[in-house]
Amino acid sequence: MIEGIGLDVVESARMDKILAGPGARRFIERVLTPREREDWAKLPPRRALEYACGRFAAKEAVAKAIGCGIGAKVGFQDIQVLADECGRPVCSLSEASVGRLGWAGPEKYAIHVAITHERSLAAATALIEKL
Repeated sequence: MIEGIGLDVVESARMDKILAGPGARRFIERVLTPREREDWAKLPPRRALEYACGRFAAKEAVAKAIGCGIGAKVGFQDIQVLADECGRPVCSLSEASVGRLGWAGPEKYAIHVAITHERSLAAATALIEKL
């Protein structure tokens, strides 16, 4: 059963400005998990920009699908989006956030994420499924 759907869009120029500024490192450390930062650091500049835009949009979309927004129950570091062997984004939540959401019981949830890019925008959708 579908529990929630979220959507977010990020302007590439806005993200590029953030990543070129003095607060870039702090922003990346706040938004990307350590594992995501490893992947991001290996990318050439254009792909790194797309990665940051896509992950930011995906995390915002996940928070919207959950219905809580980024904040007390789920933060950027609680949401991880990594690529599987085919490049498909796979989303997971930290154990702490699962507990804060009350999802730690017998019910299982799946988070489905799609990320897309075009020249000036990145967009992501998230769907929360109760299994």
